[in-house]
Amino acid sequence: MPNNFFEKIDLIAYCLMPNHFHLLVKQKDKGLMQSLMRSIATKYSMYFNKKYSRVGTLFQGIYKAAMVTGENYLLHLTRYIHLNPSQYSSYGEYLGIRNTTWVKPDLVLSYFSQNKTDSDKLTSYKTFVESQIEDKDMLKGFVLDTP
Repeated sequence: MPNNFFEKIDLIAYCLMPNHFHLLVKQKDKGLMQSLMRSIATKYSMYFNKKYSRVGTLFQGIYKAAMVTGENYLLHLTRYIHLNPSQYSSYGEYLGIRNTTWVKPDLVLSYFSQNKTDSDKLTSYKTFVESQIEDKDMLKGFVLDTP
């Protein structure tokens, strides 16, 4: 995987957790995901193993990927990702708290911007995400079981 992979993808959303991570990626070149995920897994495993003086595989099994088809799935997927521990996610970029150049929230936020100021669309997105906090298990089934 080339070092300039951010030229080949848009990172729409992410969340990092102790035993796994979620990435919502829009690829610009067909067939890029396998090499991207291999690169991420290899580089992170090397870093982690060196830091903690260990050897061997770090991840169990292969990554799960699903093609996002349609606005509804896209919106619920970002909500699911952002309902995970938000301090380790792209939620701050969606709320205007952080501005990280390699996170691209505009695709999702554009669905919340009809006749609204930037501040209003951020508030609308926050309301959308947080309206499902109690129903996270239902949302997980919808998101992860959708082809």
